[in-house]
Parts: sequence; C-alpha cells; structure tokens
Amino acid sequence: MRSIDDDLAEVRRLVFRGLHGRKAEVFLFGSRATGTASRSSDIDIAVLPSAPLPDGLLAEIREELEESRVPYRVELVDLSTTDRTFRERVRREGVLWAG
Repeated sequence: MRSIDDDLAEVRRLVFRGLHGRKAEVFLFGSRATGTASRSSDIDIAVLPSAPLPDGLLAEIREELEESRVPYRVELVDLSTTDRTFRERVRREGVLWAG
C-alpha cells in the first residue's frame, strides 16, 4: 500500500524530470506542507524558474502527473506568473524541494 510520502516522492520525481535540468526553486505548499491536509487534499506544487519556461512545459508536466499512479489531484503553479504576495507566501510557508 502506497503512503502519501510515496506519492509526494513520485510527484517530486515527475516534476524534476519534466523540468529537464532547468534551474528552478520547487516548493510543496498548501495543506500538505503545513500538515493540515485531509486524506482527500490535493498536492500543491510551485515552480519558480530562474529563466522563463518554454511554452507548454508545465502543461506537459501536468499531463504526466495526471497519468501517474498518484491518486491525488496535483496543482502545479509557475510562481513567475503570480503576484508578489502569493509568491512570498509560498516561499515563506512552503517546503523547498530544490533551488
């Protein structure tokens, strides 16, 4: 039986594989990061790339996540396209996976 830790590891692997070595800070945020998640909570991931990502790259990663064995909905956000307040909140409250 898979655990949430297994699912988070799979999400992490798929996100980094999808970035193809591009430099970016990657965060787990939301209820999974704060420890307030319920069994049905989604998984929130934010990517803050050091350079703009190619068009369609996040869509490709989202598709890989949807087709994976992870039984949770995964929200994938490009922080470079969000407002500063949201970006700062994710950086403050999220769990940095890489950067």
